[in-house]
Amino acid sequence: MSRFQLLDWDSEFFGFAVARILPDKMSPEELGRTIASLKEHRVGLAYWASDPNDEESQEAARSWNGFLADRKVTYVIDVGRVAEPVAGAEWITEEYGDPLPCGELEALAIRAGTYSRFKVDPRMPDGKSAELYKMWIRNSVNKTLADAVLVIRDAGRIAGMVTLGEKRGRGDIGLLAVAVGMQGRNIGVSLVRAGQRWARGKGYRFAQVVTQGENAAACRLYEKCGYTIDKIENFHHFWI
Repeated sequence: MSRFQLLDWDSEFFGFAVARILPDKMSPEELGRTIASLKEHRVGLAYWASDPNDEESQEAARSWNGFLADRKVTYVIDVGRVAEPVAGAEWITEEYGDPLPCGELEALAIRAGTYSRFKVDPRMPDGKSAELYKMWIRNSVNKTLADAVLVIRDAGRIAGMVTLGEKRGRGDIGLLAVAVGMQGRNIGVSLVRAGQRWARGKGYRFAQVVTQGENAAACRLYEKCGYTIDKIENFHHFWI
């Protein structure tokens, strides 16, 4: 049985073969054999989502020069038990209805990727992180990757946005960002609450969001809104 999977979309996007290492726990010897096989298949980059609590796996990643690109945190909430916020404490959200994202929306999408593993890894090709997030918001607006994109406007300008959809049978936040200079004004909380109401309205029992552990502000936001940690994964990049 293969211990990795070639990723067609990623390979086309980056212009070289990209793969995902499948087991979440491996010994240094097992990882070494996997990397040797990746070399034989001319893979340029491999992702590994490993169990952060398994020290042998973390030692394996270090011993084979894995770059810890992300400590990915999955938060979950039972939307049926979410208390409504105090009246008047929220901004009004509206669905973004245009077929293409405007410049403000693209800028917010790129901002959402500030802590992305595709941005923090110094060996990533220049500009690819921004390109990826522009594609993400474009495909969210056209309903390929999301079911809805909600925005908050302030004086006519987009002050924040969130993309919503489904993953693993749960309502899911894909991207969320608040415009520069608009932090501390309850916009993030309003977007998250709107996402919870959207998930509840769609009949989901649970909602989730995946963020980067290094993004302390995002983690505080979700915890403030009632989310609890469901899973943590260490994402290592191996440049073969």
